Amino acid sequence: MNWFFYLLLSLCLGATGAWSVIKIGANYGLMDLPGYRSSHSRPTPKGGGIGILLAFITVSLLNAIPINFWIPATIISLTGLIGDRVELSKSSRLVVQFACALIVLVAGNHFFVSVAFHPLLKVVIGGLFLVGTANFFNFMDGINGIAGISAIVGFGLLAVYGAMQGIPTKFIVLDLCIVFACIGFLPFNIPNASVFMGDVGSVFLGFIFATMVWESNTTLLGVLCCSAFFFLIYADAATTFAIRFAEGDPILVAHRRHLCQILVNEFGLPHWKVSIGYGIIQVFIGIIAIVLQNFGMAALITGMTVMGILFIFISVILHRKADQMPSTGSL
Repeated sequence: MNWFFYLLLSLCLGATGAWSVIKIGANYGLMDLPGYRSSHSRPTPKGGGIGILLAFITVSLLNAIPINFWIPATIISLTGLIGDRVELSKSSRLVVQFACALIVLVAGNHFFVSVAFHPLLKVVIGGLFLVGTANFFNFMDGINGIAGISAIVGFGLLAVYGAMQGIPTKFIVLDLCIVFACIGFLPFNIPNASVFMGDVGSVFLGFIFATMVWESNTTLLGVLCCSAFFFLIYADAATTFAIRFAEGDPILVAHRRHLCQILVNEFGLPHWKVSIGYGIIQVFIGIIAIVLQNFGMAALITGMTVMGILFIFISVILHRKADQMPSTGSL
């Protein structure tokens, strides 16, 4: 089977999953009702990311992807699907996520091959990286199109970087299949959302991205470079946590204080413009990271630090302006 078949299959499954949830989501309790945290004003089906999961599983089976690679991500996604239908406690979600991360860390490759860290410390760092990325990506899925576009950019950059580094072709194909599954999903979610991706898609994409990064690198430099392909995901989530903590808000309570949400709700920008803007900026950051890693660790860390400071500066200014503005809650 050639690349074209895998990509076309993924595109179709991504679209079919979204379309199916639109048609039958309400019958199975897969509905997102608007609330204070929401950036939408009407009940909308959720769980449309199920097609992305199906594309991932199908291509993994057809392309002989190791079972220890795709089974944990599948469990994560199915747990998210249950969470899209019924409320799951944060603790139960974390137990499942860390258990799945442990499977990846014990049965898969280890990126700190050339670093003299204690094995237990490697597992701790890896577990926090996988679970943290899964939840950060889920936190960011608050406006139309941002999860799909961010995944297209992130996994697309992973495929390019993997080809440059000579990783096995089947993993590059899997990256691209996730890209095409997200492309299939996206028309149902942007500019106006007929369906939301849901935890079945967003938590899964964050987890499998971190797994891809972990599995495809043997040095810390490579991991940091690939992590930069989700730079805005990490930066927005971390900055929002810091701002909410400084303001005395409980950071684990649902909110809509991410910069992307503020741009939509307080500044009244259309969802699609913010999401595409995030995607374009992320492409440039990813290219910069790939270039800088050729000059070594110091250059990469310096470059990412400068961009992080710039993001924090802009984010704080816009948060302060938003606090003085009425919410528009635009869609």
